[in-house]
Amino acid sequence: MPEITVSEELYRQLQAESDDGDIEGSLWKMVALYRRSHNPEADTD
Repeated sequence: MPEITVSEELYRQLQAESDDGDIEGSLWKMVALYRRSHNPEADTD
């Protein structure tokens, strides 16, 4: 799996958005929301 480096400020935002401390799960949700809002056709099969 690729490694992603983020700023301390972004990491704190991710921690704040994580409901149960699952930062990776929150990241996947954010990616899905971004993808749907910027390329809605990508989710249709």
